[in-house]
Amino acid sequence: MALDPIASRYAQALFETAKAQGQVDPTHEQLALLGRLMSQEPELQAFLINPDVEPQQKLEVLDRALQGSWSELVRSFLLLVLSFGRSESLLAIIEAFQAAVDEDAGRLRVVVRSASGLPHALLERIKKDVERRERKTVELATEVDPSLIGGVQLRLDHRVIDGSVRRQLDDLRQQLKTVKVH
Repeated sequence: MALDPIASRYAQALFETAKAQGQVDPTHEQLALLGRLMSQEPELQAFLINPDVEPQQKLEVLDRALQGSWSELVRSFLLLVLSFGRSESLLAIIEAFQAAVDEDAGRLRVVVRSASGLPHALLERIKKDVERRERKTVELATEVDPSLIGGVQLRLDHRVIDGSVRRQLDDLRQQLKTVKVH
């Protein structure tokens, strides 16, 4: 998924400020918690996006929900985002902040998708190959998607390497559509 350029700017500004203050890890943890809350509670996300609710009221609800367990940096940042009417970008900002933390740490998150579970040895080989190729530490996550039929699909940051049978069948279908039969 490509990152929203506006969300990336907000996230980069927060990352640089957090880094200058030595607060990257706690900021990252607090944003991850907020992201999980928003993903798990659609009502919270709808409330935060609602333009009829004042930014300060939104922040007060978040303060109560998180019981004041966040830093002044994160609280001020959220007030800024909410005040500028960017609450619909909060999840994208959190994702972009994660990407900035990963980039700074030389880490690459890779999602391996397959039609069924893959053996541990194969996952380790994929991890080592990607680490060698990308020259970064890889954190591997797996997803099972039966619609892939077979093969493997890798998502590295915002790139996809698709070796699935589903893609190969789709490619073949496209080729057959363009063939002229006499």
